[in-house]
Amino acid sequence: MKQVFEAIKHHSVTRPDNIAFEDDINQISWSDLATRVECLACQLDAVEGTIGIGLAGGIDYVIADLALTLSAKRQVPLPFFFSTEQNAHILMDAKVSSVITSNPEIFSALPHLKLINPAAQSNEVCAFRSYNGGAKRIIYTSGSSGNPKGVVLGDRQMDASIRALSRVIAADASDTHLSILPLAQLLEQICGIFLPIVAGAKTVFRFEATKSLFGAPIDPLVQAFETIRPTTSLLAPAILARWIDAVAHQRAPDSLRFVAVGGASSSASLIKSAHDIGIPVHEGYGLSECCAVVAMNRPGDNQPGTVGPVLDGLNVSLENGEIVVSGPTVMQGYLNARPAPSVWHTGDLGHFDGDRLVIDGRKDALLVTAAGRNVSPEWVEQRVNADPRIVSSALGIRKSDGTLVLIVVAAAPVSPREIEIHLSDLPIYAQPTALIITDPSEAGLLFPVGTPNRLVAATLINTRDTQQLNVVLESLAS
Repeated sequence: MKQVFEAIKHHSVTRPDNIAFEDDINQISWSDLATRVECLACQLDAVEGTIGIGLAGGIDYVIADLALTLSAKRQVPLPFFFSTEQNAHILMDAKVSSVITSNPEIFSALPHLKLINPAAQSNEVCAFRSYNGGAKRIIYTSGSSGNPKGVVLGDRQMDASIRALSRVIAADASDTHLSILPLAQLLEQICGIFLPIVAGAKTVFRFEATKSLFGAPIDPLVQAFETIRPTTSLLAPAILARWIDAVAHQRAPDSLRFVAVGGASSSASLIKSAHDIGIPVHEGYGLSECCAVVAMNRPGDNQPGTVGPVLDGLNVSLENGEIVVSGPTVMQGYLNARPAPSVWHTGDLGHFDGDRLVIDGRKDALLVTAAGRNVSPEWVEQRVNADPRIVSSALGIRKSDGTLVLIVVAAAPVSPREIEIHLSDLPIYAQPTALIITDPSEAGLLFPVGTPNRLVAATLINTRDTQQLNVVLESLAS
């Protein structure tokens, strides 16, 4: 991370008035960025323990992340797309003692937490310090159950990932990055904060566009691309599909040179449709346990259908088809668990096409949604199975658009609204948006013990008409 802070210092001297970051409310120059980061870091020096980031995104999030890193703290993002229950688990699991937030009312029920305002100003004028190392960030994955697991990353992992991705994206001061993915996600932290800083590029945040990831209208995202005219961005496949559908046969902004897509598989037709309207989509693959990215297609060297060559410095092998990663980006370990082995078995299946990696799926039943979140089917199914009218259920993903679809096997009438209520306490990414209601006579769907045959369920999900389910965005910003 040292290179990030050296870059801030350099830009604040050579280009002090140039805009570094812009969100829905404010802009901040390189000079002001250095001042605010150092100011908050000075306050954090006196704060002990693990510190959470209770911010949805924007400039305040950037300041908080950088200040926590500069002061060598252990930081934990509290994702706005996690449920209240999941964020409560994070607070306890990570032993968070303080939270940086601009919305203290969110934490009013937790008086033991020290709340820190990211915009607080100091009367002291401090020179921008050098980074001496030692910071850690804990990134909680959605996991295979209701309780997320904390991935512990330090300087070794972050430095290696930043260096490798810098070579892939090859950004410079002329670039503008449009940040759509939530900043609580590690990949957006790297590509939306650290890489632009190293390159001297500008990053623009548009939270209304971010909400489109979770079912909100797509228009703000379309408008953001048209008005900001970025050169780079990161997207999930489902949002890419909605963007393409929204603009119909119009051309995407010709400013774009690199749009990364990952988190879930992208169909060949989706990638072709993107390229047909001028969206330079580059597929990639990674996981938080390996510091976000393992392989990525490069600008000028893009092969759709693959996730590109392995990043410099990493070694990827296959064991019985499973992707195995070793190298400096492998995490330190899960929080409150044993250190990670030097060779990480990802649980993902793949093969090589020449020097390029191709993803074939998961070893287990874990679903990876179009937004890149992990969801255990049983975790969702148990909510509706508790209804006595429901014999069983099966959750799956529709291949054509990445929609999370729930099949409900009902012995008595049940309405979509009742299903929505059963699922309302789940985080937004785990809530299905489409529904199939059938009965126990559905051929082959249930095993004798009443559990779903997932192969049959997958066929139904991809061939049967569905009903729409409504989901409501949970947000720290609300």
